[in-house]
Formats: sequence, structure tokens, C-alpha cells
Amino acid sequence: MTARFALFLSRIPTPRRYGRIMALLLASLGGAVDVFSHIHYKALVATQTGNFILLIADMSHSSQHAIHLRWLSVIFFSLGYLGGHLLHDLLGQRAHLKHWRIFTLVPFLLVCFVTPLIHRVSEHGVQVGALAFTIGLLIHALADTRIGENPFSLFMTSGNWRKMLSAWYTAGALYTRAIANACSTRRERAAGKRVEGRHPSADTGPSPALSKDEGRRTRRRALMKALDYSLVVGGFVAGVIAMALLDQLVGSISLWFVGCLAAGAFWVGFRAEKNEDAENEAAADSQRLDI
Repeated sequence: MTARFALFLSRIPTPRRYGRIMALLLASLGGAVDVFSHIHYKALVATQTGNFILLIADMSHSSQHAIHLRWLSVIFFSLGYLGGHLLHDLLGQRAHLKHWRIFTLVPFLLVCFVTPLIHRVSEHGVQVGALAFTIGLLIHALADTRIGENPFSLFMTSGNWRKMLSAWYTAGALYTRAIANACSTRRERAAGKRVEGRHPSADTGPSPALSKDEGRRTRRRALMKALDYSLVVGGFVAGVIAMALLDQLVGSISLWFVGCLAAGAFWVGFRAEKNEDAENEAAADSQRLDI
């Protein structure tokens, strides 16, 4: 079942960077890690706006420990995000390292696997700080990850939810208009009327055959955009539900599920970058031979 779903996603044309499977893994990862951190620390390590809401809403009846953990999360996330800026300048702009972005998943992956082992013997502040810092680092590094042709928000799905609703509205409007125009044309033909003009739509223009193809492409792009954002939102929700169930079964070990998602995202992203490098080198060699 999983292999068939992955094959279905791979058959859909996807521009770089990384593609739909990577987006699905990152979305699931973001939902899962925030559920884990809220269950065990009463703080969020990815959705920092949520920490501010919790800090203010629970100010009167939250424990000092929970307040400190939320502030630690905000501070270390910010430091990690700034560290991503620094890595971009040092490794990306100056050293021109090819795979520095995808390797920012490695520290987060290691933290996910180590944290359950020290969960009972170390301060929660250390665990929250490490998770928040590494998430801030990779959010900056992978900020240009796309799903289909569209950028999406890493770990924070409220923006993706709004984009999904807007995309479905646009796709629905385009398909409804196309169906209405097709029905109108059939009625006119059935009545024996010569159609001299048509209502403006995606299928109108100086060349009927060309405009009909353009209309189909426009509707398909709108539908794929809606499906792409639905995939991101669905992945986030799936990660949330899976983490809640796993935590009930195995406790803090459930963070290894997030580590597995991070490992999968690293493998998919690294393979995509290697393939892109090989294609670029082949294209450069072809150009040199032509010259």
C-alpha cells in the first residue's frame, strides 16, 4: 500500500526542490514533534507562536517550570534560526558546499534518537533547547522546499490550511465555469443556434483548439495545487495522530518515530540533490560536446 502510494506520487510531474514525498515527510515530522513536546514538556519546539499563546493564556495557572521551558524553546529556536543564516553565509555563499542544506537534518535526527535515552536522567530544559535549536536550524536551511510548483510552510500548518482552502475554491470555480460553459454550448447546439460568441472563461480566445488546451492546463494546475496543499495538511494531521497514539503505547520512545521521518526526509532529499547534480553535469557535458 505504501509502495503504491509512493509510486503514485512519483508519477506526478514535480519541479524541484525535493518534491512531494519530502514535503509529506516534513509535514508529518512537524506535527509529530510538537505533539511530543507538548505532552512531555508542556511547550512547543516548532510552532513558536503557539508558545507565546500558551505563555499568555496560562500565565496565571502554569507552573514556573513550564513557563521556563516555553521561553527556552523560543530562545533556542531563535538561535538555531540565526545559526541557519550563518551556515548559509559560510557554507552556501562562501564555501559553495552542495549538500549543506539537507545535512542540517542530521543534528535534529541525532537529537531525536538520543533524547528518549536521557529523558529520565537529564533536565527537560536541555532536551527542549536541543530540539528547538535543531528545528530552527533546519527550518531556515530547508525554507525553499516546495511541493509541486508551490512553496509551503515547514512545521507550521495554519498557512498551508489557508492556501489549501483558497486553492480548492479556485479549482472548484474553474471547473464549475467550464462545466457551465460546456452545458450552455450543448443547449445552443441542440436548439440549432449558431454560436457566435461565448462567455469569457478559461476556454475562450482567438483559437478555439488552443484555448481549450490552455483551459485544461489551467484547471489541471489549479487542481494539482489544491491536492498538493491537501497532501501537506493531511501529512501534518497524520503525524499528529500517529504521535499521540505512539506516545500512549511507548512513551518517550515515540520520538524515534520523528527520527525515522527525519531520516527518510534526509534520504529523499540527498538522493534528489545527487540526481540533480548528475543531470546538471550531463547537461554541461552535452553543451561542451555541441561546442
